[in-house]
Amino acid sequence: MNNKLTFALVVAIVATGFSQIASAQDGGIVAVLDVAKVFRVNKSFDDQMKQIKGEADMLKTQIQQEQAKIQEDAQKVLAYEIGTDERNQAETEIEQRQAKLRTRARQLEVDLLTREAKIYHRTYDQMKEVVASASKANGISLVLRFDSTPVNPENRAEVIKGVNRSVVFHDQLDLTSMVIKQMGPVTAEYTAALQTQSTNR
Repeated sequence: MNNKLTFALVVAIVATGFSQIASAQDGGIVAVLDVAKVFRVNKSFDDQMKQIKGEADMLKTQIQQEQAKIQEDAQKVLAYEIGTDERNQAETEIEQRQAKLRTRARQLEVDLLTREAKIYHRTYDQMKEVVASASKANGISLVLRFDSTPVNPENRAEVIKGVNRSVVFHDQLDLTSMVIKQMGPVTAEYTAALQTQSTNR
């Protein structure tokens, strides 16, 4: 119930900004949304991605340790005379262990990437629901993705990326802050940034 009330209040606030241009837009209102920022500051998404990264780092360490053990055992194979049954059997065992480790490493990577994709998908679906509700409530017919990150003129890659942005200009039609609030708890870093901005005003 509290979330619905909060949402209603937020919609009422942004609606005042939209009402001024609604009459000039026969085909409906066009708004923008910084999707990357919504993902970046969402605490649930951030926590889940950090967990995935932690597991990936742990698995990487385990694979490296197993690889080191195989290499250590491979050195022991050199003690056997070339062409003997013992040497051939030991080399075959090392090759099998290497193959199994590579297969296991690939499968673990696929599993983590699949879980990561599901996290992105769930978060995106949640964001779409919030955007759809806000759009229907305010007569918004189209929401364009844009990037609000400032461009560093000294960084060629950033400049090229900035020049290629789809949205060149918008005027008080940014849904990002509202969507972030409706998506739930935000990261501590985002909260700190907001507090800093408030203090500097």
